[in-house]
Amino acid sequence: MQRLNSLLKDYRSFARPLHLNLEATDLRRTVQEVLAPSLHLCTDSGIKISLQFSADLPLIRVDKEKIKQVVLNLFKNAIEAMPHGGVLTCKGYPLNDQMILEIADTGVGIPDGIDVFQLFKTTKPDGTGLGLPIVQQIISEHRGSIECVSEPGKGATFRISLPLHA
Repeated sequence: MQRLNSLLKDYRSFARPLHLNLEATDLRRTVQEVLAPSLHLCTDSGIKISLQFSADLPLIRVDKEKIKQVVLNLFKNAIEAMPHGGVLTCKGYPLNDQMILEIADTGVGIPDGIDVFQLFKTTKPDGTGLGLPIVQQIISEHRGSIECVSEPGKGATFRISLPLHA
């Protein structure tokens, strides 16, 4: 029953249009807030965390709660992809008129031929195939983009680009 409720919540989240509450946000602090509750789990699982943010990181106008949802989903996927430990790296830096956020893991990677942003497509036995399409929708609503680069057996990197001046 709980799984069904979770699935319905995810589906409703994807189906309804987003309303963004844009506010000046410190991306580094937002990432740290999302990561803080998982630090013990990561350490206990043999996952090393590396945060690499530019010292001169400007504030960015985003919906902080929606961006937290994006980061949480990507962190959760990365942690699940490293059942025997590894490195979770999160980088944030400005590039031209974009803010770049990269979340990378050294996990199992994504099999060739899988479009992780395709609705209901999943590589997990208990996955819904809604998480990454919702992430893509949130980033798109912010007039940004997300791409994934992966090599099976070597991990995956998700690169988010958001406009610096919304």
